[in-house]
Amino acid sequence: MLSTVLFGLGLACTLQPSGRTATFLRVRFACTDDEVLRAERRLLPYQVHPGIDPARAGNTCDLLQSRLSLSELELKKVVLRHPAVLNYSYEATIVPSLAALQSRLSLSEPELKKVVLKLPSVLGYSYEGNIVPSLAALQSRLSLSEPELKKVVLSTSAVFSCGYEANIAPSLAALQSRLSLSEPELKKVVLMLPSVLSCSYEANIAPSLVALQSRLSLSEPELKKVVLKLPSVLSFSYEANIAPSLAALQSRLSLSEPELKRVVLGLPTVLGCSYEANIAPSLGALQSRLSLSEPELKKVVLGIPPVLGCSFEANIGPTLDFMETAFGLAPEELRKRVVANPTLLSRSLELRYHPRVAIASALGVVVARKTLNPTAMYTDPKFMAWLRIRERLGLADEDWAALCALPAVERADNVHNRLR
Repeated sequence: MLSTVLFGLGLACTLQPSGRTATFLRVRFACTDDEVLRAERRLLPYQVHPGIDPARAGNTCDLLQSRLSLSELELKKVVLRHPAVLNYSYEATIVPSLAALQSRLSLSEPELKKVVLKLPSVLGYSYEGNIVPSLAALQSRLSLSEPELKKVVLSTSAVFSCGYEANIAPSLAALQSRLSLSEPELKKVVLMLPSVLSCSYEANIAPSLVALQSRLSLSEPELKKVVLKLPSVLSFSYEANIAPSLAALQSRLSLSEPELKRVVLGLPTVLGCSYEANIAPSLGALQSRLSLSEPELKKVVLGIPPVLGCSFEANIGPTLDFMETAFGLAPEELRKRVVANPTLLSRSLELRYHPRVAIASALGVVVARKTLNPTAMYTDPKFMAWLRIRERLGLADEDWAALCALPAVERADNVHNRLR
């Protein structure tokens, strides 16, 4: 027996669950008793005894499953989350809603399926009464293009489920006011974190911002910078995610409060990194590779905080190996160079080191220890002037300008081809 209290009426009522509904769910989906009870609770606002028509429900399920290419498990998920679908007429209710939604957002079949799996109740929404106004209001508020609107809808069901006027609009206004966001900045935050539309500003966002700002003594512009660089910080739990990661990083590198703040402002995305899974292994690998002392490791991180966000295996390690080999650096000298100038690690192996060494070699310049800093640190014009490329190739103004405008890799290929 399923009991519920009708608080709105102030009455305690006992409702007999529909035997037909329970039987249908058990037979069609092998539902457990708990799943049946949860489904019937969700179904109560939509029906009274005697319950669903099993034949109609079965037909609706079959047609919906075929229309969206749902597996049996996916169909079960849709039905259990929105059991009212068992009472819908497939032709009169579901087909028009799906067709209109798919057409409005130019959804592919897999994308339409994704929307329904995220929010099964969309099957019962009035297209003209619910969907059209919600999409129009959000699109207008954020000046979203059609592809941008589609992206938001595919990322979060909040567009339909939260209510624009009652929830989304006030939350956007509060967030914009709190961080002094321009219209483009607010749009950027939503596009990078569509789920922010489902967050309560008062219950979720505001407390997280206050805690983060207080922890790092951030000014208003600094807090805004962090959010714009990492909008997902708005969805993090301060106590469960941010505070432990900051504490672990501060302890590992013996950072003062200003130094910890400096690292976060230099790499706001560090707040989204798992210390145990990402940061600790990268620090350990870097320290081991260069035989860095604790103060030296700290100096490198403070000199280039983005090193915390780089994969050692994919980025830092290969860069160190290349510097050691190409420039003839002994391990001890490599260590000293990096500690003295940590930004050496931030230069792209593919876009800077490789093409510049290729150009220098093609021009007959001996690549050695003294050429490391020009190769890594000079701007493109300064590097090309240092190598006297224009003079060596005898380029006219037009050819020189065209060469300078090329991306690094293409520029290296161009120089090499001219020297053949």
